[in-house]
Amino acid sequence: MKLPPGITGFFDDHAAFQPMDLKKFRSICYDVSIQKSVTLLAIVEASYPTNYLCAKFSINDQPFQIVMNAYYPLFATTIIAEEGHLTFCDIPQELTKFEEHYQLLSTEELMKHLTDQDIENLTDVEKYQIQLWSPSNIGEAVFNAWD
Repeated sequence: MKLPPGITGFFDDHAAFQPMDLKKFRSICYDVSIQKSVTLLAIVEASYPTNYLCAKFSINDQPFQIVMNAYYPLFATTIIAEEGHLTFCDIPQELTKFEEHYQLLSTEELMKHLTDQDIENLTDVEKYQIQLWSPSNIGEAVFNAWD
């Protein structure tokens, strides 16, 4: 998967990336939470150092969250685990409404080893951050909290 420039959340002086529409994201979260088995626990905006939005849900008393890249309409589902650690999982049926608006990155895609080909379109600033933080897979580059 060739990552597009800016996806890591690091930019050079010439970048002009617009953050994702938080209002739309919130609206989808509320739509999803109308389901009887779903409780919306929190919506967390992307703020330093994270490069993703997060919506935390309880589905039949099981904790899940949607993480969405702050600059690209790409999202993944994770199990709510320890703070700062994302454990990717398959999307529960109750959260598939997000797929109508954003592109789901599968667990298989996210867990693939990050290669030089994957990062060839990134800026020099991003490549430096990749070298510094050494993400082991694509998911760790697309959804990160690098400081």
